[in-house]
Amino acid sequence: MLSMVEYVHQRILSYNGEIVVDFTMGNGNDTLFLANHFSHVYAFDIQEEALIKSQDKLKNHDNVTYILDNHKNMEYYLDQFDIGIFNLGYLPKSSSHITTHLSSSQKAITKAIELMNKVLFIVVYPGHTEGKKESEWINQYVAHLDNHAFNVSRFQMLNKNHSPYVIEIEKR
Repeated sequence: MLSMVEYVHQRILSYNGEIVVDFTMGNGNDTLFLANHFSHVYAFDIQEEALIKSQDKLKNHDNVTYILDNHKNMEYYLDQFDIGIFNLGYLPKSSSHITTHLSSSQKAITKAIELMNKVLFIVVYPGHTEGKKESEWINQYVAHLDNHAFNVSRFQMLNKNHSPYVIEIEKR
């Protein structure tokens, strides 16, 4: 079975798009995937360490705009995009104390849904305190999106407690 990130990557390839956004750059794995398949990538992170690692990983790509800022400030950098991905939580192999937070994730996800042209993927990690808060809010919020404007689905391992899952929000 595919991991959550592999599943998202597979789903992303079923969409066409020019401008894509990695709202949580982290170690640059999603950014690299997007840069290999789309015309231009905007990649956000609040940690300089993430930006440096990602730039090193993507040194042969000239189609990425790296943004050292909170994803909730996306409207200062772009006014629309085709495909976006959030991989919530903390930077893998780094401090679990530096994590996404509900307050900024709420603003970012709400704004991203307004700005997207096609689809948004949110990988949610409910296995830590802040992730549980994010998970509860996201589930409630997306369940109430207008079904005439959006299709919303969830991919999850049902036999693993507190495992990551994917929310896919497609604009109709």
